[in-house]
Amino acid sequence: MGRLIQPLQPAGLGVTVRVENAPQLSEALRAAMPGWPLARWPAPAARSRELSAWREGSGYCQAVPGRSRPRRLPGLATASCSLIADLISLLLDARPQMVGLHCAAVEVAGRLVLFPATHRAGKSLLSAAFAAAGYRVFGDDVLMLSDDGQGRALGIAPRLRLPLPPSLSPELARFIAEHDGVSDDRYRYLALDDDRLAGHGEARPIGAIVMLDRLLGTPAASLSRLSPGDGLLQLLGQSLAGEDHDPARLLERLLPMMHDLPCRLLRYDDPMAAVEAVAAGLAEAPADECRPAQAAPMRDVRPATADPATAWRRLPVETEYALGEEHFLVDAHGGVHRLSAVAGGIWRLLGLEPLASAEVAALLAERFPDVGRSRLGRDVALLFADLAAAGLIAPVDC
Repeated sequence: MGRLIQPLQPAGLGVTVRVENAPQLSEALRAAMPGWPLARWPAPAARSRELSAWREGSGYCQAVPGRSRPRRLPGLATASCSLIADLISLLLDARPQMVGLHCAAVEVAGRLVLFPATHRAGKSLLSAAFAAAGYRVFGDDVLMLSDDGQGRALGIAPRLRLPLPPSLSPELARFIAEHDGVSDDRYRYLALDDDRLAGHGEARPIGAIVMLDRLLGTPAASLSRLSPGDGLLQLLGQSLAGEDHDPARLLERLLPMMHDLPCRLLRYDDPMAAVEAVAAGLAEAPADECRPAQAAPMRDVRPATADPATAWRRLPVETEYALGEEHFLVDAHGGVHRLSAVAGGIWRLLGLEPLASAEVAALLAERFPDVGRSRLGRDVALLFADLAAAGLIAPVDC
């Protein structure tokens, strides 16, 4: 019996997916990434990079570069997920000018709302809820950020982890059942049409960043305001640029769009209620959204042990940026440090001349007369200790 080999080539990527004796897997891939054209070619293109998978027993196998043993995949959805994950990795390598963000993204009023979060944070179920409510999904796990600051879809359907939570609302459970795409015991891809799933490369400007806090038993979904710095740190933490990425470059890319973006925290249990809260909350965003809330002057902290009379100097950093009233530093090792409004002001003072924590506390006492001097002294001493531990300042005699 001869072998059935199907070479498939995703549009815009010089990669061939070689599927052997597994026509069902070829169709499953098409169903899992309906917005990303996957052409069937009679033979692989010359010098094309290749991913290969084949049927073995009741499951599938995929060749893994650098490993002698293949990756064993028990079902169609799981095998599709593995191949798609490798395709995304190859796409990121082939598009170094773009940034991959680990987030869900949906279109609301012509702009994208991003939900950056780690694995198993509820991004896919929330994406399904937005689709059920009639919104278009630009991704439930990965979004590409282009040079112009727009988010670009990959055309991959939302993938739900099975079993589904028993607490799903009847409306969402019915929608998922009616839009069952590729499934196995682990995953289910939703079958969405163009009205609910953006195609590969389709772009929209970024409109808001919403962090997820899903708590079982939350009585009602709520949307609370965060500072732009919270959103920036979340995007930096969910970047898929790789271990060798340049934090300074990422900051430079992300900062321009962060100045005008609403940032929110979404607390919810029911995904459908969360959709209503997001749509209503963002529609009511105030006109002065880009201005962060006034920071409290100091915080109640434990005392530091450093001598308050020791003068400290700033150490060189790779780069620094202001975002609203906050300040971000990138050190020589690529570490990113976030300073509050007050801490950023102290950092700028240290750039003028070396200062002791006692001197800084005395200056702050004039700015914040309602805060006790002992508290100011403790807070500034702790800040100096934190900056020293991060390698950002050093005593003048070092």
